[in-house]
Amino acid sequence: MVSIGKYLPMKNKKYRVYLLPAIFLLAVALVYIGDKLVLSRMQAIGAAILGFGLVAVGLESIRARYFDIGVDPGNLLSSSRFKFRGTGAIFWGLLFLTLGLGTVAAAGVIFFDLGGAAERLLSDRPGIVIAPLGFIFLCTAVGWLSGDEQMNASVLMFIVTLPHRIGAVITLLFALAVLGVGLFELVAPEAFDQIVASLKPPPAPKVLSR
Repeated sequence: MVSIGKYLPMKNKKYRVYLLPAIFLLAVALVYIGDKLVLSRMQAIGAAILGFGLVAVGLESIRARYFDIGVDPGNLLSSSRFKFRGTGAIFWGLLFLTLGLGTVAAAGVIFFDLGGAAERLLSDRPGIVIAPLGFIFLCTAVGWLSGDEQMNASVLMFIVTLPHRIGAVITLLFALAVLGVGLFELVAPEAFDQIVASLKPPPAPKVLSR
């Protein structure tokens, strides 16, 4: 995974390698303990730590234009991992940045007990959630379509990673649709509500009893 050493006072690379897993384990531990002790604020703190970790990963990926997923693309052909550079790395960074900010926002809602207000807001303006979801799918699709160092290394690797490319194209079409719906709701909420209302089935006819 990407290093976040730039954002922390650590020069030893060994600490950078273990830092993200340590942050993840701390966040999971707080969420688990908070769940067992029924302490929602402790769960929120754990979620916030995880969210800030994801934000750091995203910022580092965008800054360095490098992202390492750490997945073996084919044990029979290569033991290397998916490593993205340039455009692909930037979109993976944007994905993690969006996920991190969303996680921090959700943690804030739980910590400050704003669940009721958040529920009413999302009920009135669902585009606030729909648009970011579409953007996340879009970043995933563009990240895979941009390719990595190994995906285009040979014809054989191209064939091995073909399912990823096909899935990315399908995801891209889906992402554009979801993102379009979300942006439409944010820009023209009244028109969106009218369309949604028109899609609802008419009420069932009442049966008159004798």
